[in-house]
Amino acid sequence: MARVSPAWGPRGLLAAKRWIVRPRRVPEPRLRLFCIAHAGGGAAAFTPWAKRLPFDVELCAIRFPGRENRIDEPLFEDLQSLVGELERAVTPLTDRPFAILGHCSGSVVGLELARRLRESGRDGLTALIVSSIPGPDRRTSEAVHLLPRDEFFARVARYGGIDATVLDSPELMEMFEATLRADFRMVEEAPHVPARPLDVPVVAVGGRDDPFVNREDLEAWRKETSADFTLHHLDAGHFVLEEAMEIVADTLLRPTPEAM
Repeated sequence: MARVSPAWGPRGLLAAKRWIVRPRRVPEPRLRLFCIAHAGGGAAAFTPWAKRLPFDVELCAIRFPGRENRIDEPLFEDLQSLVGELERAVTPLTDRPFAILGHCSGSVVGLELARRLRESGRDGLTALIVSSIPGPDRRTSEAVHLLPRDEFFARVARYGGIDATVLDSPELMEMFEATLRADFRMVEEAPHVPARPLDVPVVAVGGRDDPFVNREDLEAWRKETSADFTLHHLDAGHFVLEEAMEIVADTLLRPTPEAM
């Protein structure tokens, strides 16, 4: 059945435009995919996917404050505050089935967003896709955001996903340091609050060569769903987005319940 479109309104339109990048507009998408990047990442991490997704899937890449064309906006350091603003931004686009995908810390945001949308009665979620991060009850209390500068930058480099030209530039790294630390702090200081499992499939993706996240860590995501759980352990490291692309596309090719 077709779902009733949420009221857009001027505020909804403005929020969606600031927070969400849709590089390939699909007039009547079968499904929208909300993508949330890793610490320090922005919409650019996913925009190349637009041409590789199924033709009737619309990519909605999330752009947080403090990066790209929002570089001068205040940073969030509280997860629930961020998710509250993000929920308001994505709600106008939940008038049809949607999936949520997160990479690393973006997976934490994605889970909280899925829970928040469920609480507000948005029932169009078809799947949660997470990558390169332990399930909620296996995450440690390690405070990466408090590491001394040299150790912090070294850790960020090991995670991958940041262009070498940025890593090799002390000036650029200094500029991004506050954004990176705020993102890590937001996730690391967020309390783990168990919640009712989602009733949609959860897909977890990770790399066998990831020095930070092992198979058991990824398996812990199984507890977050009462529906199907799928784990893909790939020949990759921590930054697994490129390798995960085909898996994501294949997952989204499956018909949504409304299309069956």
